Amino acid sequence: MIPLYSILHMLVDGVCAFAMFSTVLPQENGYLYMLLYNFCAFALQMPFGAVLDMICARDKAQRYNVPFLTAAAGIFCTIVGVLTNPVLLGIGNALFHIGGGVGTIHEDTAKGYCGKGLGVFVAPGALGLYLGTWIAKNSSSKSCFFAVSVLMVLICMKMAVLPKVQSDKSVTAVPAKPFEKLYMAAGCFVVVVLRSYLGMTVTFGWKATALAGFLAVLALVCGKVAGGFAAARFGAVKTIVASLLMAAVCYGVSEQILLGIAALFLFNMTMPITLYLMISKFAQMPGFSFGFLTFALFLGFLPSYFELPLPADGTIIGIAGSMLSLIILLVCICAGGRNGCISD
Repeated sequence: MIPLYSILHMLVDGVCAFAMFSTVLPQENGYLYMLLYNFCAFALQMPFGAVLDMICARDKAQRYNVPFLTAAAGIFCTIVGVLTNPVLLGIGNALFHIGGGVGTIHEDTAKGYCGKGLGVFVAPGALGLYLGTWIAKNSSSKSCFFAVSVLMVLICMKMAVLPKVQSDKSVTAVPAKPFEKLYMAAGCFVVVVLRSYLGMTVTFGWKATALAGFLAVLALVCGKVAGGFAAARFGAVKTIVASLLMAAVCYGVSEQILLGIAALFLFNMTMPITLYLMISKFAQMPGFSFGFLTFALFLGFLPSYFELPLPADGTIIGIAGSMLSLIILLVCICAGGRNGCISD
């Protein structure tokens, strides 16, 4: 199911980007609609996730069916939202992400992937956003949207008949004191805000061409996938230290295209790690954990949306963001306890 959820993630984000840039933003109130869409798409995942957790807690036998139905409902709302309004579009995006995210978390746990599946699921979204935006800016035709919509429906139909993984496994977690959970949640939240802020504000002069922009997006995608696999293999602490230290160095010379691409790759390796660390502490609340961190993404988007001045040069921000993320994650892991199969 994880590969199919991942493909749908790319398609849903691509459809949303296409709708926003081809139809919504050119409107008179497009600037406001962008804020409303992002609020619905990111901030609403937290309450949606909490509700999903409560439903799954009542009947553990439905821990795969309910997330899938939520994701399918999100796809339906997304398709309708493209043809109606950005609020419904954002709600559809949120429902799909929280359904697909929780479904991925359950399967990752049941199969003992130790977080590898999380990176595989979250990574394709960036590629979908890039492709959807590119298509919207280079073509006004909606034929691509209708073709992708049919493809999403067919994938959902395929997923509906696939056998569901059945397991009573849960994320490995030792009893934690309330303040340990608080440290972990606060640390991961701040790091995700930083990651979102850097992604929205730090620019590179070499991204002027379409090829360079595509390579940058591939670096984001591959970095997120690699982060989950590296943490599962070598442990979260080693992966965090190595990736963020090297990211800081690469940001320092990021005007060179290859080192700039490397900076993006390395900095984004922590994305699935922050999610898995949250789940390790809040094992019974995967939906809330997922939505909690997407709310952080929304907060990181706001400074760019309101065009607030940058506190420093992009290179300095990249270095500072990498080092600050490293310090925060190490502190929250030490204070929150090393549990979960990628936290050693």
